[in-house]
Amino acid sequence: MENTINIEEIMAEIKRSIKEKNLTADMLSFEDVPYEKAVDMSSGGSIEECDTALSYLNTHYYIQPYKELGGNPLKVFFKKVIRKLTKFYVEPVVFEQNEFNANTAKVLNTLRGAAGDAADAPDYSSRIEVLELAQKELLNRLDRLERENAALREELGKQRV
Repeated sequence: MENTINIEEIMAEIKRSIKEKNLTADMLSFEDVPYEKAVDMSSGGSIEECDTALSYLNTHYYIQPYKELGGNPLKVFFKKVIRKLTKFYVEPVVFEQNEFNANTAKVLNTLRGAAGDAADAPDYSSRIEVLELAQKELLNRLDRLERENAALREELGKQRV
């Protein structure tokens, strides 16, 4: 019995099958394959998405150092022994991570509060437009007054002569 694999023969069979079915390369793309997409972190989200993420973060920032044990008593005993032996290594790392998570949640809540305050602030763009229009009007008036002043000085100079 021979267990050799002939790759050329398999590839020829696949190509023949593709030709028979009239398939082309553009018929299927990776977008057509169903899969769960990761959260897009490249662009900003809406305020509602931010509030949802913050709510999750505020309720799940604390990590338990160990999961609850159950099942076979012999396995539970050995798992407890292993926990005791690794406790000095695992717990400090988990506690540091919990402290980091708590501080991150606090900072993000503060930033979200500041963003909410900024959203409630008055819109200064319309005020700036009004002030720019007023400035243009004042510059036009100043220009007219300078021309009128120059004309009056010229007339006064003619009357003195």
